[in-house]
Amino acid sequence: MPRMDIGPAGVYGFHLAGGEASPLIQPQASVQRMNLQTKTVPSPCTGICTMDGALGFCLGCGRTADEVAEWALADDMRRSAIWAVLPVRVDALGISITRLPWRQDQITEFVAESLRQKSGAWALGRYGATAEFICDHDEPCEVSVTGETITAISGRGALQLTIGERVRALRLRDDDSRRGYRAIFLVVSKARVTLPVAKTLTPLGRDEGAIRPEFRNDIWFDLGLGRDDLRFCVRASSADLLDTMNQASGLPLLDVLQAAGALILKHSPVRVVETPLGRAEIYTPIPPPGGQSKDGPHTHLLPGHLESGRATPPGIDLPPVYALGATFFPRGITRRN
Repeated sequence: MPRMDIGPAGVYGFHLAGGEASPLIQPQASVQRMNLQTKTVPSPCTGICTMDGALGFCLGCGRTADEVAEWALADDMRRSAIWAVLPVRVDALGISITRLPWRQDQITEFVAESLRQKSGAWALGRYGATAEFICDHDEPCEVSVTGETITAISGRGALQLTIGERVRALRLRDDDSRRGYRAIFLVVSKARVTLPVAKTLTPLGRDEGAIRPEFRNDIWFDLGLGRDDLRFCVRASSADLLDTMNQASGLPLLDVLQAAGALILKHSPVRVVETPLGRAEIYTPIPPPGGQSKDGPHTHLLPGHLESGRATPPGIDLPPVYALGATFFPRGITRRN
C-alpha cells in the first residue's frame, strides 16, 4: 500500500510498498515562511500518513495526494475548501479520530468556556491512571485565563492546562452524528514530551507548583509509573503518611501499594496527576476497595490496565505520533476508564 511521508516543510516523497520514492514537491522554505505568516487554517494531518489504495485518500486525514502536496503553499481559502470535503471522505474511510481545525487561541477558548459553562469533564492521564475534574452546575468554580494557561479551582479539585502552539485538538467522532463527538483529545508530539521519569516511589520535596498556594509547602511523592508523558503523585500532609512514604521510597508501584496503600486510603491525600499539558489536583476522598467514586472529581489507579501500555481504552486508538495531554468528555457521554 502506498504511504505518504510529510515533513514540516511539506511533502518530501510518496513512498511505495517497495520503498521507492518519487518526490511530489521540493520544499520552498523562503516562500513558505512568507506565506505561513498570513495563514491561520491548520492542517488536518494526524500523523497517520498512509494512503488508501482503493479510494485514494489518506487514512489519517482524508486528503488526496495532490491536496497534501499543495497544502504548504495553499492560501486559507483553498485550505478551507479542502477541509469542507473531508467529512464525507472520513465517513467513507471509517475514520473515528480526526483533527479539528482549531488554532491555538481557539483551543484555549474551548477549554476555558467548557470550564465556565461546566459542560463536561476534563481527564488527565491514560488508561489505568487518570484524574478527572468536573464541577456540578451549582458548584462554585473559579476559572481564570493568563496567557496560554487556563486554571479552574473548586472545593473538590483543581485543573491547570497550558495550551502551547504545538498542542493539537483531535475529535473522537460520534457514531450517530457527523459533527458530534464523544471526546476531544488534546495532544502533543511524543518527540516533545519531557516530563521527569520515575520508576519507583520518589520524594519530590515541596510541591511548589501546587495550583492552590496553601498547598505549596506540602511534600509530594511520585508513585513511579515509569512514563515520560504522565506522573501520578500524592501529597503527604500527615506525619504518619509522610513517614511511611519516606520509608517506602525506592519501591516499585505494587510494593508501594502493599506498604502504604492502607494508610493512603485512610488519609485520602491530595492526588496530583501531571501530563505534558498541565496538572489536575483531586481533593475528594478515595473510595474503599470495591467501592465506587462519587460523582465529581476523582482518580483511578489500576495497575492491571496500566500494563496494557495504552493511552486510551481498547477500541479507541490515538495516532501513534501523539502523547495524550488531556481529554474532554461532554456531559451525558458514557465512557470506560
